[in-house]
Amino acid sequence: MNFHKNDQDSEGARASDALYFPRSEAGTKSWAEQQASKGANGHHIMLAIESLDGELVGSINSHSCDPRNGTFKYGVAIFREHWRNGYASDAVRILLRYFFNELRYEKVTAHIYAFNEGSIKLQEHLGFKQEGKMRNMIFTNGRHYDEYVYGLLKSEFAE
Repeated sequence: MNFHKNDQDSEGARASDALYFPRSEAGTKSWAEQQASKGANGHHIMLAIESLDGELVGSINSHSCDPRNGTFKYGVAIFREHWRNGYASDAVRILLRYFFNELRYEKVTAHIYAFNEGSIKLQEHLGFKQEGKMRNMIFTNGRHYDEYVYGLLKSEFAE
């Protein structure tokens, strides 16, 4: 199971979210089934990302959705063996197109750990602007790291 294999990648887990206590393959399967059965919760969604031939390569989610103010956040995680193949940028563009053009959102933000150079490059490649830095927000691997806030407006996405 790809999600279970990905759970064993400590560096990837840290970059995406956090390093969690290990779980069994059956536990990961149960988690994946539970996530799949949830479906959307309003505009909060979690989707699998697949290659064109149907191989699971990662996931993307929207969260902190505020339809009144037109803002939301997203996160994307690609399994290490599929990094830098365009899956993240394609998935993010699809998500943004839906939120901006169908749900009338105005702004998206992404919170990126300072040590995650791949995600920083992804945000900048997609046209996001760094809007802030929160000092010592993330603790992992024995030390604190800054967290960067990147933002993109609907008008900037349309360009």
